[in-house]
Amino acid sequence: LAGAGSGKTTVLVARTGRLIADQVAAAENILVLTFTNKAARELKHRVAHKLGAQAKGLWAGTFHSFGLRVLREFSEQAGLPKQFGVIDQGDSQAILKDIMKDIKIASKDKYDLQAILEILNQRRTLGKQKLEAFDEYHEMAEVLLPKFLKKMDLMGVVDFEGLLLKPIELFQSHPEILEKVQSRFQQVMVDEFQDTNLTQMKLIDLLIRKHRNITVVGDDDQSIYGWRGAEVKNILNFPQNYKPCEV
Repeated sequence: LAGAGSGKTTVLVARTGRLIADQVAAAENILVLTFTNKAARELKHRVAHKLGAQAKGLWAGTFHSFGLRVLREFSEQAGLPKQFGVIDQGDSQAILKDIMKDIKIASKDKYDLQAILEILNQRRTLGKQKLEAFDEYHEMAEVLLPKFLKKMDLMGVVDFEGLLLKPIELFQSHPEILEKVQSRFQQVMVDEFQDTNLTQMKLIDLLIRKHRNITVVGDDDQSIYGWRGAEVKNILNFPQNYKPCEV
């Protein structure tokens, strides 16, 4: 836990290098999760610069690219076609618009699609119980959610939320796949941990449940993504949740 510019990413680079050099773990058994592709590329580059050929096979990437990798490998068990597509927000809104043509809720006929999409994603990640308000938007979202998920299945596509939610469902329904992935990634590290949300924590928790080899770096003062579901308590409560950890 440290402030801006204090060398948090350097800690991950040094630790990754040390794990490989001391033969605690091979590069392909280390997973580093970041929030941007740029951060992942920089980390890989720095480890490669430090270790050369030994660093080959290190897996560093965003949570979403990790989810994509898992779903590509186990697409059949995840109920997806081999060559499934990944859709962006614009595509998701287009699907919603299409489904909404057939739905009429008396109180309103014009909806902000982005607002509905956000409620849908909240419902998918938090479930119904965590939602405070209930207005015509929530009413519409409740009607739309099963139709939206079914439509994506029929089209053989996954949206950004699905890149995290589907691997969790896969791991929960196929313990043998979870075990395979846990054995593959014996050391897990997370950068910018203050930005993790509930879904990302669920994913991390499943990955490390067996070996509990986890290292995270972050800065509680830089937690600016609360509006996007980031939970600063993930980093503040880390020492209690992952005893006995060193801080």
